Amino acid sequence: MGYNPGREGVVGGNLVESKKSEAVVLVHGLWMTGTEMRVLGGRLEESGFRVRYFRYRSWRGGLAQAVRALREFIEATEGERVHVVGHSLGGVVIAKMLEEAPLSRPGRVAMLGAPMGGSAAARIVSRRRAGRWLVGGVIREGIVEQAPKWPGGRELLVVAGDIPLGSGLLLRIPKPHDGVIRVEETRVEGARTITVRASHVGLLLSRKVAALLSDHFRAG
Repeated sequence: MGYNPGREGVVGGNLVESKKSEAVVLVHGLWMTGTEMRVLGGRLEESGFRVRYFRYRSWRGGLAQAVRALREFIEATEGERVHVVGHSLGGVVIAKMLEEAPLSRPGRVAMLGAPMGGSAAARIVSRRRAGRWLVGGVIREGIVEQAPKWPGGRELLVVAGDIPLGSGLLLRIPKPHDGVIRVEETRVEGARTITVRASHVGLLLSRKVAALLSDHFRAG
C-alpha cells in the first residue's frame, strides 16, 4: 500500500496548488500496482486535486482484505472531500467497501471499465482450474462467485471504453467491449454513464477521461 504525495501542476502557465479540501484516491485493477494510473493522476493534480494511489494485492489477496485496507487508506487521506476512482477490478473493490458501510466524509465515485454487471471474460477463464488461479481471489469473490452491488448514496460516474484491444478478442466476447470488459457490463442503475473511444488500459491514458473525472468531482 502506498501513495504519491500531492504536487503542484501548471495549467495555462499559471501555478495551481493542489487543494487540501479536494482529494482523489485512485484504485487500480487486476495485475496492476497503481503505477499505470500515474498519467491520469498527474492530470487530476493539474486540475487542482490532491491525488493518492492505493495499492492492494489484486491477484493473490482476498476481497475482504482489499476492502478493509481501502477503507483505512481513504479515512487516512487528508481532505474535506475524498473522491474515489476505480479502474476495472478497483471499481468492484470500491463498491464492496461502500456496500459494507459508508465513509465518514463526502465525495463522489467514478468507475472506469469496471465490471459491475459481471465479466464474461472472467467467467470463461474461471471455468478451468488454471484460469481460476490466473484471475486470483479478488475477482473470484467479487465478480465470478457473487456479482458486485452498488449501494448508492454517492454520485457515480461510469466510463466505458469501446476499442476492442485486449484478451477479449481471443475469448471472443461480444462487442462492444474495451478488449476486456463489455460496455454493458459496466452499467450501474442510476449512474451517469459515458462511453469513450478507448481500450481497457487506454481509459487511464485518455485526456477526455481525465476531463470527465475532473468535471464530475467539481460538480458536487
